[in-house]
Amino acid sequence: MDIRACGTVGLALVCLAFAGCRHKAAVGVPQQEVATEYDLIYALSRGMMNNRPSPFLAATVAGLQRRGGLALDLGGGAGRNSLWLAKQGYQVTDVDLSRVGLDLARQQAEGEHLAVTTVAADLNQYAMGTAKWDLIALIDFPFAYKPLLPKIAAGLKPGGMVVIQAVSVGQPGLESPDHLLHYTFMDRRDLAGPFAGFSVLHDSVSEEATAWGVKALVVRFAARKP
Repeated sequence: MDIRACGTVGLALVCLAFAGCRHKAAVGVPQQEVATEYDLIYALSRGMMNNRPSPFLAATVAGLQRRGGLALDLGGGAGRNSLWLAKQGYQVTDVDLSRVGLDLARQQAEGEHLAVTTVAADLNQYAMGTAKWDLIALIDFPFAYKPLLPKIAAGLKPGGMVVIQAVSVGQPGLESPDHLLHYTFMDRRDLAGPFAGFSVLHDSVSEEATAWGVKALVVRFAARKP
């Protein structure tokens, strides 16, 4: 998984895999370095992005008896998962640092009359609330995730679903090609505490095909709040 040899647009498409209506006011101070990097990625890859939702997210939602309600897409970027969730009947909030990515999501949502609201914010500063969301997705977020987990657990309504997908800490050899971004991969053991008592529907760490065309060790976790 060495992405350092990619060209500019290829690099943008690879990084998009990690990322990875209306703008609400941003909450907190964005991490400017990350925001700038992803703004550039989205701008360079405009019109060439993979707009398909995460297959794991899609399969998990397809298996639910009841769909719809409020969904939160953390680090949703240009909205590949947000837009799909909206088509399944959810009212979706896409939270991300990149205003360029969020603009792409907003434009497509408006063109397709989908219920997607975009919020430009640092995820670690975003107030998820308590017992508010029917579904929270954290898909391919490659930065500090531990502070988010208890907030996700608290933010879900009783019966609400959490869906998490991330490159495993056991996956070697992946870094930001320009060395500006420091990725944080996921240790599956970190999920046990915050989601204790949840009904686990899926829990795996395995080599899987990824959105950027290669295989990687991926953590996949889906659970329902009691």
